[in-house]
Amino acid sequence: MAMALVLSIAAPTISVNASADNLSSVNKSAVTQFIDIVLKNGTDSNISSILAPIIGLAKTMPMKKKEVVMSEQDNGFEKRACYVIYENADQHAVCAYFVKIKRSGLDKQTHYFRIDLNGNLEKAVLSQSKFDEAGKVIRGSGVKFDQDINSPEVRKTFEAEMNFWLKDWLPKERRAAAKKAA
Repeated sequence: MAMALVLSIAAPTISVNASADNLSSVNKSAVTQFIDIVLKNGTDSNISSILAPIIGLAKTMPMKKKEVVMSEQDNGFEKRACYVIYENADQHAVCAYFVKIKRSGLDKQTHYFRIDLNGNLEKAVLSQSKFDEAGKVIRGSGVKFDQDINSPEVRKTFEAEMNFWLKDWLPKERRAAAKKAA
């Protein structure tokens, strides 16, 4: 396991293809509704100055986020998150990220998938880091890999995230909003 991690960290970075066909059959209306709900009900936060260049943003930006814990054990967890990045006080959305986070023991992997406002995949990044026994990130252990957005593996993982947020999570949020309004 340790050798596999060492080999994966030593792997060369793959260039990102900045334009790709829409990888999903999800319609623009669902993406628009998704973004609107996250902007309305998400938690206020900011993309940090450390994270911004890792995920392809030029600067720190405000965001609204939602997080869903998929599983938790003593030695790790799996979470999904979405970030809607916006500008200005009127919260004009710029893009969104689907984020898949998995921590197992002292290792953490985070996949970031940036989509445009039409639901097209623009960028995919894998970030890996290590933690010490006290649970703190080991300084210098973070490694970023830009991924080819046209590779079958990235497409498959992105589709799973898109389906989770737009086909599983979004309908539940719509029902909850309708129930709350009634």
